[in-house]
Amino acid sequence: MKRFQIGRLGIFGLCATAAIIFSLFGCGSPAASEQDAFRGVKWGSEVGTLSGFTQIAQDGDLAFYEKSGDTSQMGEIKLDRTVYGFHKGRFYTAMIYFPAADFNRMKEVLSKQLGEPAQPDKSPSKLIWDGSNVSVLLTSGSSPEAARLAYLFKPIQLEIELKK
Repeated sequence: MKRFQIGRLGIFGLCATAAIIFSLFGCGSPAASEQDAFRGVKWGSEVGTLSGFTQIAQDGDLAFYEKSGDTSQMGEIKLDRTVYGFHKGRFYTAMIYFPAADFNRMKEVLSKQLGEPAQPDKSPSKLIWDGSNVSVLLTSGSSPEAARLAYLFKPIQLEIELKK
């Protein structure tokens, strides 16, 4: 199966970038740690127990899916695509792609929900909300078209990092 990419930073690059940032930096936002599911999909769920998912990419133990009937809005922000990531069949990451022009609006929405973000490298285009179980990464890369919002379930992300 081919790798799925949006812009220069595809799914695999985003996961690697997020893993490095999360392993080096934490800010402990209590609101982020309260999340036990993403859009009704419980973190750690086995992909075989879920319905409506279509696989779009795979690389070793990592597989990525889209969900039929998924919402294309987050508040007033129109979303381009939402991708669900599984490690060894267990749900551990969700990545939302949206227009980069909405980056500041997305930051405002997330800040209201999760508190003020951390900026690991003082870049205004890379923000982190790091909870005890779920970390949230908001980035806007070199491409003016797309920004990314990634949620990572830390217990499985840690398992992946320890095996490297």
